[in-house]
Parts: sequence; C-alpha cells; structure tokens
Amino acid sequence: MEFDCEGVRRLLGKYKFRDLTVEELKNVNTFFPHFRYSMDTYVFKDSSQKDLLNFTGTIPVMYQGNVYNIPVRFWILDSHPFAPPICFLKPTANMGITVGKHVDVHGRIYLPYLQNWSHPKSVIVGLIKEMIAKFQEELPLYSLPSSDEARQVDLLAYIAKITEGVSDINSKSWTSHENKTANKITVVGSGELGIACTLAISAKGIADKLVLLDCSEGTKGGTMDLDIFSLPNVEISKVPTWSGQEVMNPSSQAQLSNRAMELLRVKGQRSWSVGLSVADLVDSVINNKKKVHSVSTLAKGYYNINNEVFLSLPCILGTSGVSEVIETAAKEVTVAEKLQNSASSIHGLQQQLKL
Repeated sequence: MEFDCEGVRRLLGKYKFRDLTVEELKNVNTFFPHFRYSMDTYVFKDSSQKDLLNFTGTIPVMYQGNVYNIPVRFWILDSHPFAPPICFLKPTANMGITVGKHVDVHGRIYLPYLQNWSHPKSVIVGLIKEMIAKFQEELPLYSLPSSDEARQVDLLAYIAKITEGVSDINSKSWTSHENKTANKITVVGSGELGIACTLAISAKGIADKLVLLDCSEGTKGGTMDLDIFSLPNVEISKVPTWSGQEVMNPSSQAQLSNRAMELLRVKGQRSWSVGLSVADLVDSVINNKKKVHSVSTLAKGYYNINNEVFLSLPCILGTSGVSEVIETAAKEVTVAEKLQNSASSIHGLQQQLKL
C-alpha cells in the first residue's frame, strides 16, 4: 500500500515534531506497507483522553514452524519520536490473550526496547523487529474454542446494541415479569471479573435489576469500564440496596460504541470466559433450566465419600439450587478413586486448620 505522506502529515497537525514523525512512518511503510493509519481517541489510565495517530495491522511471527499474523496497534504520542509508542495486541473475536512477561491482561505490550527508548537510535521499525523476536519465543495469542467464540460474538453484538441505544431488554424483562417477583441479582466486586459477569448477565436479559457491589474505598479501574456502557437496569452501589438506578449518559454514541467494542476485545479473555460461565449458571437458576453444570457441592454420600467436604461435581441446577448430583457409571473406578483422594486431602487440611 502506497504511503499517503500528505494525508498523514495533515493528521499530525498538532504534533510537536511532525516532520520527524512523518519520515519515520515512511520508513515503517517500507518494511510493513499493510498498516492502516487513523486518528482516534486514546484513554489513559487516569481517564484523560487525547486524539492520537495510531496504526493497525499484523506482524508475521514464526512459532514452532508455523507463521502467525499477530494483529497489533501502535499509538503515537504527540511528543514522538522522543517518547515511545504505546503498543497493544488487537485480537479478533476468536482470539484470546496469553498473559506473559511481555503482554498483560489488557493486551498491552511491554518490551525492553520500549523501556530503553531514546531518540534517535530508537525507531519504530526496530521496535517491531524486537516485538517479532519476543513473540517468537512466547506466542501472545491463542485461538478460542468455537463455543467461547460464539458466546463472545453474541456479547459483542449485545454491547453494540445497547451502546447505540436500541436495546429493548429493559421493556422485555418488565413485560414478561409484570405478574411475577422481579429478578434481582448482585455481582460483588468491580474488578475485571465483576465487570465481565455484569455484562454477560446483562447480555442474557435475565435480570430485572442488577447491582454491581463495589466495597472498595476508591475505584481501582473496574467500574471505570462501565462508564462507557449504557447498561439497562444496572446500578453501581457501595451497599446492596435496590433503591434508585444510576443511568450513564454518553456524550457521543459513536465514540461510546467504538470504545466499548475496543474494550471488550482487549480485556483479558480469562475474565470473559469466567463471566460467560457465571451468566450460564445464573440463567439456569433464574429460569429453572435444570441444566448440568460442574459446581462445588457437598460431596458426602457420593462416590463412597464419607467426609463433609465440597468438590466440583456435575450437578443439575435450577431455582432450588442443586437438585441432583450426576454420578458416573460404576465402571469409572479411576474417577471415583481420584475424587476420593481429593476429598481425603481436603478433609485432612480442614482437620489441620480445625475447620
């Protein structure tokens, strides 16, 4: 792709060292001509925002004999080239982030090259080359199972609807339950997992009212994420009260939607996987689905376990909680033995702790 030098120069109108930045980006295009450039709003950790030039594309990484095209995004600060870019993975919906020494749960990339950035010896092409080398040692992304991928796509579609103000879940839930007791759900903790659970439960439309309980003295980043969503029937509270509802009014629906989609794609996939699983459990309880889930339950009386310990076993879950524990066939001796050993170990620890 031919580098649009004048177009990029116009985008960099407010940059302090525009000419130096343009020259460097021309060099980047020589080695990686497929990158696409644009101006977008970057949200810093302190919630401040700034319009920054960024470019996205893929970098080729050889890992265990195969070539992987790793999607990345570079944000160029207005003090470039005297300040290093801010770098992120940009996984698609079917990709999960592998947290490691060079990548955090948000997909942000940390490299020695960035830490030791010094103009003029440090350049973006050199940064990308080190990035490729490090990713060849530890691949930063993995493929999500098809079921997780489908559920995440559904969640993204739901978020797209509510951020565009077209969700009808609010009216549906109250109409369908107008003659019934309202379903009220509390999510305790406003960290990444709490946010994932809140969004996943909201996506299923099973709660007439959902409270995100934040007991911390100060915001640690979790509830900040909810500021970009216009979630129906969600309240953020310090105590589990059901009075009132906080409505978040975004100043720009287009920016809100884009930011929401970006957030969901860069968040740690482990949190989303757990959040989606929690939503399935809640759905089975609220709607009495009688589905089989692996949940922690009192194991005494099953698999010849005589101690009062709790183990994760396949259970039928409904409105009354666990209605039945599913035991494997008698011939599965190995499974029974392993469960008995686990129960014995846990009971021994309980005895030591005098529980």
